Amino acid sequence: MTMKRIFPLLFACSAFSLILGSGVHSQSSGGLEIAILSSRLEFVSGGDALVEVRVPEGAALNDITLALNGRDVTPGLKPDTESGALRGLIGGMKLGENLLAAKAGNLQATLKATNYPVTGPILSGPHLTPYECRTVESGLGPPLDDNCSAARRIDYFYRASDNTFKPLADPSAPRPSDLVTATTNDGKTVPYIVRVDSGTINRSIYRIAILDDPQPTEGNGGWKPGAGWNRKLAVGFGGGAGTQYNQGVNQATNALNHTYLSRGFAFMISTELVNQQHGNAVLQGEALMMLKEYFIERVGAPKWTVGHGGSGGAIQQLVITQIFPGLLDGLQPTLSYPDSSLHTADCGLLQTFWRKSDPAVWTDAKKMAVEGFTKGTCAAWERSFVPVLTATNARGCALNDASRIYHPVNNPKGARCTMQEMRANIYGRDPKTGFARKPQDNTGLEYGLAALQSGAITVDEFLELNEKIGGNDIDGNFVAERSSGDVIAIRALYESGLVNSGGGGLANVPILHARPYTDAIGDIHDRHRDLTIRARLQRANGRSDNQVIWTGPPRERNQTGGVDLTSLSIDVMNRWLDAMAADSAPLSTDKVVRHKPAEAVDACWDAAGNRIVEAASFDGKGRCNALYPVHGEPRLMAGAPLTNDVVKCRLKPIDYAVYKTSFTEQQKARHRAIFPEGVCDFSKPGVEQRPIKGVYQRY
Repeated sequence: MTMKRIFPLLFACSAFSLILGSGVHSQSSGGLEIAILSSRLEFVSGGDALVEVRVPEGAALNDITLALNGRDVTPGLKPDTESGALRGLIGGMKLGENLLAAKAGNLQATLKATNYPVTGPILSGPHLTPYECRTVESGLGPPLDDNCSAARRIDYFYRASDNTFKPLADPSAPRPSDLVTATTNDGKTVPYIVRVDSGTINRSIYRIAILDDPQPTEGNGGWKPGAGWNRKLAVGFGGGAGTQYNQGVNQATNALNHTYLSRGFAFMISTELVNQQHGNAVLQGEALMMLKEYFIERVGAPKWTVGHGGSGGAIQQLVITQIFPGLLDGLQPTLSYPDSSLHTADCGLLQTFWRKSDPAVWTDAKKMAVEGFTKGTCAAWERSFVPVLTATNARGCALNDASRIYHPVNNPKGARCTMQEMRANIYGRDPKTGFARKPQDNTGLEYGLAALQSGAITVDEFLELNEKIGGNDIDGNFVAERSSGDVIAIRALYESGLVNSGGGGLANVPILHARPYTDAIGDIHDRHRDLTIRARLQRANGRSDNQVIWTGPPRERNQTGGVDLTSLSIDVMNRWLDAMAADSAPLSTDKVVRHKPAEAVDACWDAAGNRIVEAASFDGKGRCNALYPVHGEPRLMAGAPLTNDVVKCRLKPIDYAVYKTSFTEQQKARHRAIFPEGVCDFSKPGVEQRPIKGVYQRY
């Protein structure tokens, strides 16, 4: 049999090639090879792997044998018509190192792989404790073990003529009269029946939905994806930023994403891929890695994988791609933020100051000049996310057993409801308190600097603000002293990649942002964040043309002409990634940009649905900025660069030439007393600011 050396499409796809390229394939001088297709060699999970044995030109497949740790597993291999090799799901791996050995006549090849339990962890470090299961609430029955495992189950649904999904209790029975069809984006028309695979991996609850046309006879040969699957995978990422000590809840119906399924995509979700759960992209990336392994083993290797999600879902796509390159081939972040290091505490400090200040002095105009946001946005930040900084925030911990929650007096060793506790494996713990180290810092930060320079506030108002702004203690409580971040945590924040530096895998994926304009309504999802992401890409890579920014009317609820940016994004991304997959050239930014569809350019849409093609900019004077003005945030108003990724600034002596206004000697003395060690020097990198240390790091 003549063997094709590689999959023509799959190996051209970045996710597949990066997974394979991360390991070492053992190869004899005669050309016999073993490859694991479902994961990196060092990160196999669940005791099984999709294995391929490739033979040299002209070799007979029936001469091949394969052993796992000395046990013959050859019957598990079957000829693959596409690759011309032998392929099969090989189970029975032991925890730890395993040896695969193939023989074909005089040829031999070996491959070592490391297997981990399906409950994890692999590289994220010890599991979070305490931890409560939510399998019952998710319809999967009581947990099977302490890791909240649940039995796998398969459910079927169908799309009805009233545009809803309905349960299909017996997929082998006559089809419902109101069943409709779906025509996928590769032109196939199939019954709109959806199979949802549910279970648990790495303590999270997953759901995988895919178009299926179940037949009564399929059980004899095992399930295989039907003609409706377009061989592409979309992963949904949920928003928020949480500190929950539980597994999270979802239902099979949550995976029924009509926009993707109707086009033929498989659609995958997981409770861990909701940022509201644990806000830890290292753990989220590990979960995605294990879920993709499972998907490849049970469904097949996707041609490519695309992300979808807004807010905290956008954060996950960007940060996971930086620290786990290859898991996502294209990103569709909406309502984007660069990462979770958003200086959220600043809005809490400012709101505390406003409540204590004279409203006749601190008018709304002055507040906005200091905050950078439109009216109400900073207050919305405080309401929504400042609680995740507070150790005693019982609602944030989301434990049914409230007795397990931290209290500084009554339960000092209880579960602390803070973001840093979700990342304790990365930041480390203070040896004196046992608490996770905290990176929050505002030392030297001159709040309202831009407002002073523009004349929006006076020198005395500037000084009062900075005298009284205060900070937060280790429990997140307001204190009069400014916050001083733990430099060990700050270094870990950068080295881990939890701060999106624009590096890692982000240079080599298409990034298509699409957002409704929400700045004007006091919504926290302000438009300038897309431009911050662009600034970081530009700094890291010397270019940012793999990123596209789209802005639509507020909430996309315009009545006169609207545009469905979600559908448009999917269709443009589909053409973009298909073109990349058809190109056998190595993955690079040049390759990404070379295959951009014509529609993949910066643009905005007015309320009538008219498309305006115009480069997005922070301070440009074009039509898009006139329609949808760009605003700032407190650190930008304090002099931070647009990249806005300095956690703890370096300090410099006060130079009164930069303030564009005069200080009296008394005001200067007061100013120096506020900043005895100096003020932020944003011309330099921050304290411990450095590039990501590496990808797929262990903790």
